Amino acid sequence: MTRRGKDRVFSPAVKIDVVDAVGAGDSFDAGFLREFLRGSDLATCLASGNLAGALSVTRLVAQKHFADADYCKRFLSEHRIPSK
Repeated sequence: MTRRGKDRVFSPAVKIDVVDAVGAGDSFDAGFLREFLRGSDLATCLASGNLAGALSVTRLVAQKHFADADYCKRFLSEHRIPSK
């Protein structure tokens, strides 16, 4: 959940098998901030953060699979940010 003033936004967790949770928080922050800096609404920012955090826990050593473009593309095609 995130909040701005009286607005509250919820985003469901991405259902995946966790392999290594190290870096999940940093990855969430990166996904959230990426959309925030683009001017996206809070729902999109939160969903993007959840997606980045989920991707980061699917393999050992998060940085290695973020650099694997094919793996990221497959993951993102299976787990999309919900649209309004």
